[in-house]
Amino acid sequence: MNRAPFTIATLLGIAGLIPFLAGLAVIVTDPTRAPLATTVMIDYGACILAFLGAVHWGFALEPGGVVPEARLNNQRLLFGVLPALVGWLALLVLSLAQAPRLAIAILIAGFFATIVAETVGRGRDIVPGNYLALRWAISIVVLAVLIVALFIEAVGMRQG
Repeated sequence: MNRAPFTIATLLGIAGLIPFLAGLAVIVTDPTRAPLATTVMIDYGACILAFLGAVHWGFALEPGGVVPEARLNNQRLLFGVLPALVGWLALLVLSLAQAPRLAIAILIAGFFATIVAETVGRGRDIVPGNYLALRWAISIVVLAVLIVALFIEAVGMRQG
């Protein structure tokens, strides 16, 4: 097996954590910029959820990679859209309701549901094992960052 693409994916996945970690660092250290950092983190989280869904469209549409059961491919395609819709909902809540706590909670639910669904997909042999291992590692960090950000937002620690 050629390990180079997975190594690159791992490095890029880790790099993809930088906006989450940087946002949290600003939230923790600079209360005057925390509202902007929170908004940027929510925006980025919504983009990443859309990306995670798109991966499953790639799995379903990959030549030679399509599972024989049309029902499973339809589930993959449906799952490919759901994370993007959850991200959009978080953005909508942030934009229209000015509710960053709720937007972060929606992202937490979205990231958690995505990794659970992917784990179920692995059990059905439609999600590659190395992809799932990478996703779990990254998801744990993302969820931890979002939970800490939600806690800070909820208890008002970021007020300058």
